[in-house]
Amino acid sequence: MRLLTVLLATASLGLAAQSYAPDLKRWRLEIKTPLGGWISEPNQEVAFKLVDPRDPNPPKDEAQTFNPYAEEEVEDAPEKTPEELKAERLKREAEAKANAWRNRRVLVWVNGQATTWQVRVGETSRMELRSQNGENRVEFYEPDSGLREIRTWWVSSSRIRLRINPVRSSEEWWNGRLEVLEPGGDLVTAGRRSTSGGLLSYSGDYRHDSPPPGTYTLRWTSGWRGGDPQRIVVEAVLDDGTDQERRWRFEKLQLPGAGPVTLGTFDVEP
Repeated sequence: MRLLTVLLATASLGLAAQSYAPDLKRWRLEIKTPLGGWISEPNQEVAFKLVDPRDPNPPKDEAQTFNPYAEEEVEDAPEKTPEELKAERLKREAEAKANAWRNRRVLVWVNGQATTWQVRVGETSRMELRSQNGENRVEFYEPDSGLREIRTWWVSSSRIRLRINPVRSSEEWWNGRLEVLEPGGDLVTAGRRSTSGGLLSYSGDYRHDSPPPGTYTLRWTSGWRGGDPQRIVVEAVLDDGTDQERRWRFEKLQLPGAGPVTLGTFDVEP
């Protein structure tokens, strides 16, 4: 009887997934972080969300909490029959199908630099922006609905001399993280600021207002990614937008199970 109830619920969920067709013309692209005017802090966390006002089952848009006892609770759960396991799998597949329409792609341009964000309708996404001195511009575009939002602001005291960014396309997602070895031997990892002032954000972007002269080494930590090889692409820009501008591009194929790989080196002159 319990198995029959689960199967009926799964079937009902599948029918519900087929019955709802989102009206993209009614969607909204909300930029929840106020941007505009003059600011002095170069670091900005921008929150944005794709909203469907007709959403039949809006997700809980809140931070996830970590339960340290979750694994123990799973271990204490009673064993399930093959039929019950199959019913649960069918239910998960039906839920994934019912919510497949939520998975969307938002194109973002920050001062002309393009990136792609995989988002879910109804859930807030957050990205870290590092402003440049003077005028700044960020543009959000959701291709399916045609929604577009643009914000501009000005920074009075920010100067970024060196920028290092992983370059991803919409079809690529990498495991592992960028690491930057500065000339003085300081290894900068995600979320850490070096002694000289270089900062590597959790999104993988390295910034330094006054990089010390010398040789910089870029490394990529290991990543499994389902056992598939991955092609890592990282770009570095020094003195962007000036007559002294210099650019480097590093590409490396990382094999499954490989340890940290060195992408390359470049020199910064005084």
